[in-house]
Amino acid sequence: MKHNLKSEMKQSMDSLRFSDEEKNAMVYDLLDRANQEKPKKHGRRKLVIIALAACLSLTMLTGAAVYTRWSTTAQTRYNPSQDVKEQAEKSGLSVMLEETKGKENSDEVLSVTDQGVTITAVQTIVDNYRAEITFRIEGFELPEDKEPFAWPIVTIDGRQDFYGSQTGGFFDGTTRNDQGEWVYASDGSPVKYDDTKPFSPAILDYVADDGSLEYTHYISFNETDGRYFGKEIVFSFHSLDFQSDQKAGMSEPQVEGNWELKWTLSGTGDSISITPNAKIGDSDVILLDAEIGQKTIRARYQVDDYWEGWNELVTLPQAVQGVRMKDGSEHICGASTSGFEDQENMIYFTESDIYDAILDISQVESLMFHKGWELDANGKPTIQTFYYIPVSVG
Repeated sequence: MKHNLKSEMKQSMDSLRFSDEEKNAMVYDLLDRANQEKPKKHGRRKLVIIALAACLSLTMLTGAAVYTRWSTTAQTRYNPSQDVKEQAEKSGLSVMLEETKGKENSDEVLSVTDQGVTITAVQTIVDNYRAEITFRIEGFELPEDKEPFAWPIVTIDGRQDFYGSQTGGFFDGTTRNDQGEWVYASDGSPVKYDDTKPFSPAILDYVADDGSLEYTHYISFNETDGRYFGKEIVFSFHSLDFQSDQKAGMSEPQVEGNWELKWTLSGTGDSISITPNAKIGDSDVILLDAEIGQKTIRARYQVDDYWEGWNELVTLPQAVQGVRMKDGSEHICGASTSGFEDQENMIYFTESDIYDAILDISQVESLMFHKGWELDANGKPTIQTFYYIPVSVG
């Protein structure tokens, strides 16, 4: 009997739930290794067994396969360790939607094809305060000089008044390296610019190797007590567009259709709470308490006076700006919601999103607050410095 080694290896890996990109990469790697071996002691059929053993070993080394295949958007933005991925999925913060559908939720609609375009709900990252929901879009042709645009209508439990704010965007193929430089995620090379166009826009890389795009929708919840968990969320896409070439122009519709996806929203309220009641640096602002989650920090402050710009919605300058972990790494956050919780008693709050990480909250060492800037030889501010308030729970 004849065997197609490449086909058998790829088909056998299907049961391990690797993506096509991952399977292809492993197939070619294993074939390359096999071709370098002397064929005298074993036939090609035995190589299949060896290859499958290698795949199984890889699965055991990396943990259950469910924890390895996040959306490109989340993987690139957060670059989470395997342990953090496991914690995020076990807590319910992250859900890979295509892997959760079963008989008990058979009425969910996670993928719809219309006008030759398929939109699939891929991953949710949701806590009490905020949701990030990523979709894969296949069959939509995007020219190299165009930027994609989409805007779905969203309801939870049939209502549209669940949010404080919404925004969304497509993964553009870029990230920041360890030095903070803007680079392409695929190979780490510096982002290029198109000098033939006005304002020399960056040349972005929206389209994946398989021709798909990823769109992520961001929601800031109106109520932050977890009341939206367990409710049906519905996303209705009615067109896929190009961004206008004009700076303030309307988007240009390209494909109109009806893509309605729905499922039961889930998330996590896991967090640690601290009550330091401590002054922030040399200011008179006091950090009363903070709730630290895997993605959001809610903090309350006692202030003794208004600050410049407060009536123009300028955030409290002493508000939390990040977290320091026990391994010495630091992650910056920014207030997505803020205001006076009790203006009569001058108690202010911020709800801050952690930009570049999903936290292992057991490893948080301290909260970070702006102190100042280190200056270079020319007197230019270069490195931000911080005050630190330790996190101690127990």
